[in-house]
Amino acid sequence: MTENIIKTECDCCGICCTKGGPALHYDDSALLQDNFLTAEYLITIRKGEPVLSLSTGNPEPTQSEIVKIKGRGAEWTCLFFQEKGAKCTIYEHRPLECSLLKCWETADLENVSGRNLLSRYDIIPPHDPIIPFIKAIDEKCSLENLAQHLSALNRENSRQQAVNELTSLVNTDLAIRSQAIAELHFSLDLELFFFGRPLFKILNQFGVETHEINGICCLSVTPFLSSTSLANP
Repeated sequence: MTENIIKTECDCCGICCTKGGPALHYDDSALLQDNFLTAEYLITIRKGEPVLSLSTGNPEPTQSEIVKIKGRGAEWTCLFFQEKGAKCTIYEHRPLECSLLKCWETADLENVSGRNLLSRYDIIPPHDPIIPFIKAIDEKCSLENLAQHLSALNRENSRQQAVNELTSLVNTDLAIRSQAIAELHFSLDLELFFFGRPLFKILNQFGVETHEINGICCLSVTPFLSSTSLANP
């Protein structure tokens, strides 16, 4: 007879780390103040950006901004996950969500999920010259209506208008980023924290392909969704 074994402690399998780095909460502020985490290690998921829902597994727009530890390359596997031995390289200074995560009992993590989250404005000094650029993208390239635009792409009578509106947003997004980089000379690592992923990269996940014509980013639509490339909140 096979005994039912009740899991009570971590096996250090690393599966949780491959699903994405943790979101940061106010309780993690000391990690930033003491430089155990720096902005280069972070990525911003902007309000309205589609992410995989923990409860349904489907892409849903975020209800608030999320700053989280970024993944490696094109993957969401946590930057600090060491595959050999399935170890965390910052374990002694890991964020709140990592300390609460128990795959066999998720109540503690669920209790903090989406609550008391840090935003870029909590991390960047208020007079930093990047702030006006961040505000410009948030105001001119809001993602809060992205779900409606994506839905409109699947309807023939609204597709062209949606393409036109998204094309304008994509090019405005790129223009603000380019101006910020030209003036402030920061790296791609910091760009992903300051502005999150470029809008055209987000759209690529939904079958919206982009190409450049005379310096303008143009869109073409092939409805498709690769949920594996979406972030976990």
